[in-house]
Formats: sequence, C-alpha cells, structure tokens
Amino acid sequence: MPELPEVESVRQILRSEIIGKKFQKIEIYKPKDEANKRASLIKKISEEEFVNSLVGKTIHEIERKGKWLFFILTDHKKNKTHVLISHLGMTGKYFVEEKLLTPDQKKLFDKHNSEGAKGLTFYLENGQKSIKLIYRDARRFGGFRLQNFEDYKNSEPYKNIGTDLLDEKVDTELLFKHYQKRKIPIKNALLEQKIISGIGNIYASEILFDTKIHPLKKTNQLTELEVKNIICSAQTILKEALKSGGTSEFDFVNPLSKEGSYQNKLKVYNRKGKPCHNNCGSLIEKLEINQEKTTEKKSKERSTFFLSSVSEIRVLKFTRNGK
Repeated sequence: MPELPEVESVRQILRSEIIGKKFQKIEIYKPKDEANKRASLIKKISEEEFVNSLVGKTIHEIERKGKWLFFILTDHKKNKTHVLISHLGMTGKYFVEEKLLTPDQKKLFDKHNSEGAKGLTFYLENGQKSIKLIYRDARRFGGFRLQNFEDYKNSEPYKNIGTDLLDEKVDTELLFKHYQKRKIPIKNALLEQKIISGIGNIYASEILFDTKIHPLKKTNQLTELEVKNIICSAQTILKEALKSGGTSEFDFVNPLSKEGSYQNKLKVYNRKGKPCHNNCGSLIEKLEINQEKTTEKKSKERSTFFLSSVSEIRVLKFTRNGK
C-alpha cells in the first residue's frame, strides 16, 4: 500500500500538472468480471451523480492528510464547492498521459494498464491545453468520494485521520499517555491511522529498527523517551523516503510513470535472512503479527522485519506469554 511518502509524491506531481484544469469529461471503466463489477471505485454516491457533479469544476488545490488526497474544486465563479477525495488503496495509481514520453515510461504504464486494472479517465482542460489523467487500480481497494467543501473536514474520512506526521506537530506527551492506556504491539499501533497517520507496513519496520524497539513490545511498556524517539525517527525516515520519490519495493509508480528509489535504502523490510545493516552480527528475521479485529474487517496478519538479539528475544517471549 502506498504510504505517506508515496502519496505525497503523487500529490506534488499532480499539483504541478493539473492545478487550474477543469473537468471536461470522465470515463468510468466497467470491469467485465463479476467480482470487480461489485467493487465500484466510486463510493457513497452514484456514478452518474459523481460525473455530473465533477464536469465543469476546476481543480483549485490538492491537499493531503495521512494517505488520503483531497482535490479542492471550484465552480465557474471560483467558489469552493466540492472536494474530490481519493485513496490509493493497495494498487491505485495516477498517470498523466501527456507526460509518458520515453519508452521506459510507456513500458511501465503498459505494465499497470491491464484490463483488470482499468478504472477512470479524467479529461481536463484550461482553455489552452488538454490533459488526460488516468487512474488504474488492479486490486480495486482504492476509490473516490465527493463531498461538499464546507463540511468535509467534519465528515469521514477526514475527521478520523490522525495527526499527519509531516504536516502537523505531533504532541508526543499526549501520544505517550494514549499508548499507556493500551496493550497492543507497537507495530500494530503505528499502522493505525486515527492517532498519527501516514505510516504503513514498510516504514513501521524501518522506524522500529532505527529506534531499536521490538515490534511486539506493548504500547503500555514504552517509555516517554521511546515514544519521542519513534516520532523523531518516523519524521526523518518519511522525509528521506519522500526525497527519494517513495519506495517501489513492489509496484508503486508515480504519475510520470517513474519508480521511487527508497527501496534501495531499506535496512530491514523484506530482507529476511540478510545480515544486519549495522554489521552487528545478527540476521534479519520476519514475523507475522495479527492486526486487531474491527466490526468491519476480519483480523489479518502483517509481516514485520526485525533483528533477533538476546534482549529482543526476551521481549518476544514476554509479550507472547501475555505477562
């Protein structure tokens, strides 16, 4: 799943390409297989209403909070009227067709433009230049919502998104007090998006390695200094990943059909069995951690990568025994 650096990279590129452009036409691809037919990319609104509401609107600004994108739209009088909300899910990707110029860019686009991945095409123009913004999503876990501008920050999803790690100041004292009231593995806590937002599976492993905290350590066992170190490390790593255009460990591609390069700097994620990056003599191990069940979703396992040292093995046994 694209995490904060990847989504911010997408935002910055789109902002440079489509701000001031008006929606002229929207095409919504209809999947042929029954499973994908049921997984509409348009949420909480009919496709017809979605299209009719967008046509004629201009993209005034593109904002981000956590892993969500918010396209601020204006009408012909330049009044802010709607917000187009976008989440990339696991495999969502934007492409600016007019920027796919080189053979490598076109080849990478073709790789992600399979029949099953086709989603939406937005035709944009500003009176002088037309642009085709293409959205593709092979697993179709991403999607779009359309809300009124005046109250979108008081509605879901915005109101449920936690403090953004790069754009907002994190109150570490408040976060520490919150963690003291809970007894879940810190790895799980970092993946939640309602308190702090933007961290996913890849960067959680990197942050915990950097701060020398075992992923199974319970949140109520953390010291206030450890919480501060986690936030400091998170902000540093996310900024560095953003400078590298994000992580393309699997299939992340930006709207210019180019991959990020931070996967070349990962120290533990997806490096099971490899030596410690710091040459400490330990090997990187992989552990599956169950996420908490919610009323909407079943519990699922997430892979995490860490170093097994004597002290960390003690933490692992301690938390597994529930003591």
